[in-house]
Amino acid sequence: MTVLALAAPRRIIAAAAVLTVALAVFGVPVANHLSPSGFQDPGSESASAAHLLTEHFGRGDVEMVIVVSSPDGVDSPAVRTVARDIVTALDQNPHVAEISSAWSTPVPPDLISTDRTAGLIVAGITGTEAQQQTYAKDISEQVSGERDGVTVRTGGTAMVNVQITEQSQRDLLLMESLAIPLSFLVLVWVFGGLLAAALPVAIGAMAVIGALAVLRVVTFATDVSIFALNLAAAMGLALAIDYTLLLISRYRDELSGGADRTTALSRTMSTAGRTVIFSATTVALSMSVMVLFPMHFLKSFAYAGVATVAFAAAAAVVITPAALVLLGDRIDSLNVARLARRGLRRPAPGP
Repeated sequence: MTVLALAAPRRIIAAAAVLTVALAVFGVPVANHLSPSGFQDPGSESASAAHLLTEHFGRGDVEMVIVVSSPDGVDSPAVRTVARDIVTALDQNPHVAEISSAWSTPVPPDLISTDRTAGLIVAGITGTEAQQQTYAKDISEQVSGERDGVTVRTGGTAMVNVQITEQSQRDLLLMESLAIPLSFLVLVWVFGGLLAAALPVAIGAMAVIGALAVLRVVTFATDVSIFALNLAAAMGLALAIDYTLLLISRYRDELSGGADRTTALSRTMSTAGRTVIFSATTVALSMSVMVLFPMHFLKSFAYAGVATVAFAAAAAVVITPAALVLLGDRIDSLNVARLARRGLRRPAPGP
């Protein structure tokens, strides 16, 4: 990597930028294809019973509950009309299995409120765990709302799964919007220079985007848990900062010891670079063991963990030396610590 970084640093940076953009275009939409479930062992007796009910008795894997309410009561003509329209639409939906309604004959127990102002329609949603979210969301958008004084709301396990996915996406954005700026401020304090501090953040972004692309590929073959996103984001930023900090610190130590830049980079990659690879291999192996568990919730952590570690290590040992060669002395430019010492009229620290 040292020879390649010395020979063509601009090409390495340009190729990495193009690859990152391509992976981002492909991988960022992965959240729409992830599942909030996967906590059940597919070989368990409960899973076998659920499969039996679905295949032989026409029951959906998850239930969607539709609440139809009105102050006039469930027996009013307006409520009956709305409920009948919803049941008809559900009957025509190929992704709905069994339907139970408070307005069917005979009336199933516990589907009407005690004050008789609200009734329930319970529908079983079929399909894979990822497909169920899409089907449930489409049905909810179709039937929810208010018409002729009748209010229709949706809930149940199907809608809980949809809301978990949406909340996880919002939490991920919130976490990154807080973690990245705070991490950058800490890195500015550690490195001193703004450019040196920006490099680990850039490496972390590459690692996370690469992991998202891998997860998108995995969704074509199997279900992936939505919580894999949180793991990829946290590990990507943490490992990228850790690895890049190690490389840059060793590089600076070599320079302060009197080595020229070429020698300093060579020694850095032969020592700290090997440490990064060894560390990444250890973490990846420990994460890969979770693929042996039957629940795809844990399998997803293996996919995300191994992919994130691989991209973080690869980006650190390829991009970092190229950036050090390309930036040269500018790696220490925009030194905030130096500017602060000048403003406070304090002397520079000794070696």
